[in-house]
Amino acid sequence: MDAHCEQARAAGADIIQEPTDQFYGERQYRARDPEGHVWTFTLTLRSVPREEAERLGGVQIDGWHR
Repeated sequence: MDAHCEQARAAGADIIQEPTDQFYGERQYRARDPEGHVWTFTLTLRSVPREEAERLGGVQIDGWHR
């Protein structure tokens, strides 16, 4: 993921969110390409149970993947 981000940066993308681990088990970054399109790239790190995501995020989640 980080190498992908650096490759995008080298190709001219504006990184608007650096690679960051999310509480719901994914690592993400966001980039704007030279034409202005915003892209979100995601890598799943682990499967997080709904109860853990709710606790960590401080929210109630309806419709959770398993």
